[in-house]
Amino acid sequence: MRGKHLISRSKEGLSLFSQIAKGLGYNGPPRFAGVRLSAPDEVSAWGIAYEIAAGEYDFAGLEPTPGDLVVDIGANIGLFALWAARRGASVVAYEAAESTIAHLRANTQGHPSITPIWGAVVGTKTENTVRLYLHEERSTRHTLLGREIGSGELLGRYIDVPAIAIADVLSEPCDLLKIDCEGGEFEIFSEISIATLRKARRIILEFHRTIGDPAVLLERLQTAGFAAEILEGTAATEEFGVIGACRLDNP
Repeated sequence: MRGKHLISRSKEGLSLFSQIAKGLGYNGPPRFAGVRLSAPDEVSAWGIAYEIAAGEYDFAGLEPTPGDLVVDIGANIGLFALWAARRGASVVAYEAAESTIAHLRANTQGHPSITPIWGAVVGTKTENTVRLYLHEERSTRHTLLGREIGSGELLGRYIDVPAIAIADVLSEPCDLLKIDCEGGEFEIFSEISIATLRKARRIILEFHRTIGDPAVLLERLQTAGFAAEILEGTAATEEFGVIGACRLDNP
């Protein structure tokens, strides 16, 4: 079912999945890929688990395959990483929030093919740390932008977290680059060099129209030699969307 994540990312959608699970007699966070999930909030855990199990990232030609090296920017509690590892990929998973990285590490413990790294990936690293603004209700909506990515409401609480330049993240080639970093995608793409971008063979990227125009991301990818298109969220009224890209000279 395409378009499902655009609904479930809303607060109401996430809550609905949790309520349905409780109604069916499932208490606590879900199991995913054989792991009883550790999560900062149960509602988001159910929502993300549903999205990935329903095929949020399962686009033909962009799914992880055996032997792939996957870079996961915005790993949250590790569900995409677990899904990719189960398909035979090795994953380097970056998560900015210190509280969330603890759950990522717990969920991926015992999976030697997953390497969790604490830090916020940025386009250019000007300082060793960067300010991460914390959403009061949902761990999935922490952001570097200083405001809630949907409503634009200013966020008051923040922590300083390690900053990691995208050039360092992609110092070596990868087979699949997944980006879901709550509006930070536009800053990353404004700074990334074409040579660095081409270190990825395939890319799957969530964008946020409240932050920027996805046409900018498509143009950057096409300039770098990728076939790129909006896979979900094509309507200009949709807050979220997904771009898929494959390098044209992809062997």
